[in-house]
This record gives sequence, C-alpha cells and structure tokens, in this order.
Amino acid sequence: MPIPGEQLDGRAVILTTEVDDNYVFNGNPTSFTGSATNISIPLGLITKEIAQHAFERMFSEGVVQTRDISSINDYLVVITPRVRNFSYAYNQLRNVGMAVTPQVDISLSVDVLDSEGNNIRSNTFTSGIKNGDTYAMSMNPGERINRLAHEVITELLNQAASDTYFLIAN
Repeated sequence: MPIPGEQLDGRAVILTTEVDDNYVFNGNPTSFTGSATNISIPLGLITKEIAQHAFERMFSEGVVQTRDISSINDYLVVITPRVRNFSYAYNQLRNVGMAVTPQVDISLSVDVLDSEGNNIRSNTFTSGIKNGDTYAMSMNPGERINRLAHEVITELLNQAASDTYFLIAN
C-alpha cells in the first residue's frame, strides 16, 4: 500500500516490550471442525516485523525498532503495536461440509506518542472475522491460518499507518 502523500521528515520508532515480542498464540480453533488441533503462531514477532514494513515508507529516515526508548534520539513519533485479541476457526458450514474456509479474527492496538512521550493517538484496529481461501483438503491447515494471520495483520497495520500519516501530516 503506497503512502498517502509525501514522506514525513524524520524517523519513527517501533517500540515493543520483551513480552510483546515473545507473545506466541497457542490454542485451538473456536470451531468444532479442527477442535482437536492446536496451532502456535509467534504473533508478537509477526506484528513487530509487519509494523516495520508498514511504517518505514512513511518517514524520510525510516523506522528503527527498539525495546528501550532511552537509547534512541531524534525521532518524530513512537509507535507501539500490540495484538489484543486473536482467534481462528475452520468453517465447514459455509461450504455444506464439502470444504473448509480458514477464518481469523484479530484486534491490534496501536499507540502513537510524540517525541516528548505524550500519547497523541490510541486506536484499536479490529478485523472482524476474515475468511481465507477455501480448500477441500489440507495436510497443514495451521499453515493456512498462519498465512491468513499475516495478511490480516498487514491489512490492520497498513490501516494504522495511513491513520498515523494523516494525524502527523495535518
């Protein structure tokens, strides 16, 4: 997704905590289909890396990632992305039992702080239930959920980046 206008002068910081970075979702689907299965997705690292890509093109000097803001000087804003909710399902009902549609529901919070540490925007971006590609059979349905999670987190962080761009530019 291209940035809405000219790049903003300066750079941004993606600030995460060790707890954020190490957050791994481990769990079962909310659906009966696949209820005996369990997946593990490193949502903290995925969110941090996608945030880097979503925001870096907005700033003329890019984005730096850190867990310690005191080690960074000379930045325009600090962005703290965090997964708030994640659930997934294998929906067979949509396809009358003949195929499965992977689904995820994700909420991300994104706080934007100015260079003095004042919170200038807190938003939660929620996907609602998002459907992946329907399939008849898969030897690795968890990989389909993982791929869909990446796509939805990218969509939410691109939305957050656009929102942040207009906040700062105006």
